Amino acid sequence: MSIAIITASQAPQRHANGLPREVVSQLVERASRAGRTVAVCGCRDVADVIECVRRARGSGTEFLLLDPGTRAAANGELDEWLDRAGVPYIEVHADVAAPMARPAMAHPLSVIDGYGAQGYVLALSIALEHLGCAQCENDIHVGT
Repeated sequence: MSIAIITASQAPQRHANGLPREVVSQLVERASRAGRTVAVCGCRDVADVIECVRRARGSGTEFLLLDPGTRAAANGELDEWLDRAGVPYIEVHADVAAPMARPAMAHPLSVIDGYGAQGYVLALSIALEHLGCAQCENDIHVGT
């Protein structure tokens, strides 16, 4: 896998992995056209988010799209695992939540607040450009 999407539940799950199936299909299709794969990990809590980040470290994951949920905001252990993973990531909040406070060691490439599912589409565009795939599939240069 090259791009992992990790989502923590904000409310009772209405969709598989916390994202509407149509959105997941669109993200997978866009990544595929750029020669990348996508895996979606829906998490129940902060411990699940940490486990997904930990697994990304040795699985060939090149990029993370991370919605850690509001409960992860003060979790220093998640920050440690993000730093250890050494994988660039974009923090995505489908709702307008406050970004997580980060120590100097763990900084996202970008933070996208709000925009619902469209935030994931934007984050994927940035990730693909960061991975050198902007010319492969994306017709919009997002400036990374």
